[in-house]
Parts: sequence; structure tokens; C-alpha cells
Amino acid sequence: MSTCSCGTTLADEAGWCPVCFKKPVDRERLLDEMNETFGKTTWSPPERLMQKSAPPVYSRWRAGPRSFGLRVKMAISLVSIGITVAGVRFFGFFFVAPLIIATALIMYSTWFRERVR
Repeated sequence: MSTCSCGTTLADEAGWCPVCFKKPVDRERLLDEMNETFGKTTWSPPERLMQKSAPPVYSRWRAGPRSFGLRVKMAISLVSIGITVAGVRFFGFFFVAPLIIATALIMYSTWFRERVR
């Protein structure tokens, strides 16, 4: 004799509960089946995903995903400084002050340490 979840006492050979019409479940067999299924479906990540990543590398000189290499940085620097110096010589400091500020910002952003790897 077993008991249904609704509280009705069932005979061992009963195929369903006469009160709530549920099919009786053998709890031991269900637990074993669930443990077996869980053991088959458990996923573990590959080893290469679990390895510790390399520390980041920062550089002013080498090219990275978001920065230029040394040659391009030198070209940007020479052109922007050359234009600023020529402007100061022809027009004076007062009229070229915004260009001097822009050149300083360009130099800062060009030569800022960026992540290379």
C-alpha cells in the first residue's frame, strides 16, 4: 500500500489514483533516474577556457588594437608640431593659441600608454 500526493491510500498494483487521477510514482526509482540523467548532462568547460589569462601589456611604442606604431606616431607628431610652429611664426601666439591647445591634446592622446596585448 502506498499513499498518493492527495492523501489517498493506493494499492500497490493501482495504475492511477481514483480521487485525483494521478499516476503513482515510485520515488526511489525516480530519484535514481534523475541522478543518472544529471550525471549524463553535467557540462564541464574545456581546459583552455579555465587557464589563467596572460597579464596585460601596455606600451607607448608598439602598435596595438587601438593605437599606432612608432612610425605613424612620429609622423603625426612632426606634422602637428610643424603646423603649430609655422602658425606661431606667421601669426603669433595669440592667434594660434587654440591650435597650440589642439596640438597638446593630439600629442597626449597619441603618446598615451595603450594596451598592446
